[in-house]
Amino acid sequence: MTNSINMKNFYKILSVLSLAILISCSGSDMSSSSNDEGPIYKGPYYNEFLVCNAGPNFTEESVGEMMAAYKELPVPSGLGWSGIYSPVGEDHRYSNGWWELEWDSKESADEAWSNPSSEFLVWAEKYEEVISCDGEGRFPWTFYLPRPADSFGAVMGEDGYFASEFLACNFNEGKSGSDLRASVVQFNEYLDNNESSGPYFFGVYFPRFEEATSDFLWGNWHASFDGMKAGNENFAENGKAMQAKFNEISTCLSPDYYDSWELINIPN
Repeated sequence: MTNSINMKNFYKILSVLSLAILISCSGSDMSSSSNDEGPIYKGPYYNEFLVCNAGPNFTEESVGEMMAAYKELPVPSGLGWSGIYSPVGEDHRYSNGWWELEWDSKESADEAWSNPSSEFLVWAEKYEEVISCDGEGRFPWTFYLPRPADSFGAVMGEDGYFASEFLACNFNEGKSGSDLRASVVQFNEYLDNNESSGPYFFGVYFPRFEEATSDFLWGNWHASFDGMKAGNENFAENGKAMQAKFNEISTCLSPDYYDSWELINIPN
């Protein structure tokens, strides 16, 4: 598996970010309550996914220039992470890619979108015909990170590359976020007691928009697709009991896969 960027897909996921604000609603999640079990390492965060498309003037040179300029922009208060996802495989639910923004709260996100910096506005106008993004393509989620991302080594490479697997899931009848939280605690115990196949971490997203068709999104992240394959084979052999517990709680669609790159990472 190569870590080089497929520019055709890369173009799809970069964007001039829209200033439109989505009005969202909260769903069932893993927030702390008397009925929940076990710790959540970090969260909740307010994460936004944006769907984007190439504009009339995109070229490899203009995209590279645009992204270099993006990385030099002032980072808005509350933005801790930003990354991009390019779809992999023929049986993929989306032909586009995604840009993910991780905020410490909805308030921080709203403030940044409502009051963008002058540098951002200049950047957006300069590159608006390179890549564009519909404001309705910005979808908010509540995100939880259940263990340190470097538990089994660094997932992101020197160029920011990593391999992503996302599963859209719905709770089975009678199950909810507290059941999922308990299973996440058990999964962490499983990971701590089984030999790792390489760098890996995972996270859970709950939708905060009305159009959502899934109760939650499960993300698996590896350093490469070779590492992902090895990890999945390891789990298929040694994690049957753990998988059965997951199956009691929810039903998931087949996964979507992405070549992925980290753009901004500000530890907190």
